[in-house]
Amino acid sequence: MSEREKQIIKTFAVIIPKLSECDKSYLLGLGEGMRIKVWTQEQKRKKELGAT
Repeated sequence: MSEREKQIIKTFAVIIPKLSECDKSYLLGLGEGMRIKVWTQEQKRKKELGAT
């Protein structure tokens, strides 16, 4: 894990307990959306590599 990734996790560890439930839901939705985007990109890349 990079230092940048460690800093992101530390920042969220401090902030998340202080968020409202609404903000936590928003953040969770944002994270899930990013996960779907990355997964989709990975699948597309695998498909392109398999086709060549």
